[in-house]
Formats: sequence, C-alpha cells, structure tokens
Amino acid sequence: MFGWLRRAPASPTEQQREVWQALSEYPPYAPPEWDPDTKSMHDACAEYQEYFFDSKPLRLEALRTFLAKFDTTLDFDDAGIMTVSIWMHGYADLLVHDLNDHATIDAYHGFAPRWTGPLAGLNPIFDLGIYHAECLWFRRTKLEWIVGRGPQKNVSAHLISGLPGTGKLFNPISRAYGHCSNICLAKRQVRKRFPGAEAALELQRDTLHRLILSQTPPGRRSRRT
Repeated sequence: MFGWLRRAPASPTEQQREVWQALSEYPPYAPPEWDPDTKSMHDACAEYQEYFFDSKPLRLEALRTFLAKFDTTLDFDDAGIMTVSIWMHGYADLLVHDLNDHATIDAYHGFAPRWTGPLAGLNPIFDLGIYHAECLWFRRTKLEWIVGRGPQKNVSAHLISGLPGTGKLFNPISRAYGHCSNICLAKRQVRKRFPGAEAALELQRDTLHRLILSQTPPGRRSRRT
C-alpha cells in the first residue's frame, strides 16, 4: 500500500559515473593522526607542516592526472585558470554527495574520517585549494604559508599572508570547499526552479578565475614557503 510514495533513487548520470570512476583512483590526503593526549600541539604542527609541504607536489600531480580524465589541463596561466574554473562549474557538485552536511565539513577540516569512499571527493577539493595557492605564487611576491593544527585535533589552518591590498590572511583550502559548496547549492536551486537561480549559477562559471586575478595584480615575483 502507498508503494507509489517510495521513490527509488535516481539512476546516476553519465557525468556522475565518470566522476566516481576517476575518484576511485585518486590518492587520499592522509596526514599523521594527532592525539592531543600523547602529542603536544607544537609537535603536531611541526609534523603536519612537514607532511603538507612534502605532499604539495604530489597533490598537484594527482589533481593534474584527475582533471586530464575530463580533458582539462592543469596550468597556472590565465587560460589555465579559466579552464579549471569552467570544470568546477560543471563537476564540483558531483565530487561529494552533500557539501553542506556538517559531518562532511568537519571531515574536511579535521581529516577524520579518512577521505575515502563517499568522502573521496574531498581529495580533489583540497588539491584545488593548493592549486589556487600556486596560481597566486605564480603571479605575486613575498607570500608566505602559515600552516598548522590545533588547538583541537579537528582544527587545521592553511593560510597565506602577504596578498596585496588587504592585509588579511587568506585560506585557499577553505575557499576551494566554499566554492564547490556554492556551486552545489546553486545547482540545487536551479533544479527547484528558484527565481534567478540559473543566472546565479552562471556567475559561478568563472569565479575562480576572477578571484585569483583580483588577488594578484602584477608585481615582482619572490617566493617563500
């Protein structure tokens, strides 16, 4: 009785299958676990900093390989950023089921549970944050990473200082998650036929490109890590 009320889940689209297949081969970002009862925050930060900086080239290569499966090239020039921005507009909402879920947000910032299975899509999102940072360094001078963990084990920081004009710290890792989440929300509103939703979604098409160029007016290059 009332069987018609129980709707079967929608069949995955070709895009979804394509993303799931690509994610199955994506290397997880898996920093050392931190137990505050056995390791000080100072030691945990030092251990994490070493892991993060050692991993950066590998993470960019993983992202490059992943995007190549969608005929998207990872480059740092203006055209390359636009290409990645358009890819995010088309695929970011398919990486993780619900980027606005609190458990998913906590997993992203605290690295637990591990980013595998349903959470595998967090890996390219994190690496898109690293890519954003590399695009800034490609253009600007005297930038510096501020990376650490704590005061709680589910808290991490990936900040950049030295961007011109603002004097504020910038977190490209969090920004990448927020950008993907905004695309997910915009597409949900389009499906629900919210007024103005399609126009709002179209604005996301070049968001990454516009943001990076606005953050990096021309200047002499001098890099610190």
